[in-house]
Amino acid sequence: MLIDITNDSPVKISESSTVFIHNSNVNIEYAFSADSRVLIYCDTDEKLVLNETGYVNGCHVEINYLHLDHADLKQNTNIDILSNGLLTINSTYLGVGDKDIVFDIFNREYNSELDITNNVVALDDAKLTLDCIGTIVKGAKSSKCHQKNRCLTMGNPKSAKVLPVLNIDENDVEASHSLSSGTIDDEVLFYMNSRGLNSAQALNLIIKSYLMPDDEFYEGFEEGKNIQISANRKVDDLCSM
Repeated sequence: MLIDITNDSPVKISESSTVFIHNSNVNIEYAFSADSRVLIYCDTDEKLVLNETGYVNGCHVEINYLHLDHADLKQNTNIDILSNGLLTINSTYLGVGDKDIVFDIFNREYNSELDITNNVVALDDAKLTLDCIGTIVKGAKSSKCHQKNRCLTMGNPKSAKVLPVLNIDENDVEASHSLSSGTIDDEVLFYMNSRGLNSAQALNLIIKSYLMPDDEFYEGFEEGKNIQISANRKVDDLCSM
């Protein structure tokens, strides 16, 4: 299913979808009861406010985010995982401008599972904040909540903060979080320069290896190949600035 969001009306998603965001104020409501795969691709030059709510019930849902624009972003994602639900989230953010991102995900019922991976790169003058909050409520026995967060800073961002949080109110569960944050070693850049790559080319390769999904990621999504071409072009353009 292909969805183009061009106005402020709430969008309801309950099946596999490719979502293009062209508008500046977006509200998405999820209602999943069957296995689904979703790609959210941001393609706007205006400040984006993205609010997401909904639930995953008795199925496996994968939601993927590609935000590679200059535009400022304020994102709030609040999803409940119900019994026998598995939610996999893969997010990719290129930090240019101000980006304020909150994932607030709840394991609400028995045998619910969250597996979330966030990858962010903060470039010059970026101000980036990402809060990743996983909550297992009392009574959600045999549930799992796992987070992986990676933040790469390049140049001189104003700030880059990634905060993983676990709130656990049940004993019979699995939970973990990790955060890696740092910059590229000068010796790596020197080595790449010594092999004939200029700074923009070296930056491009590093960002793509760290940030961009592989070719197989786009398979199965409508317009997947065109999104891959567009995403690579956006990174190329930013790295050449």
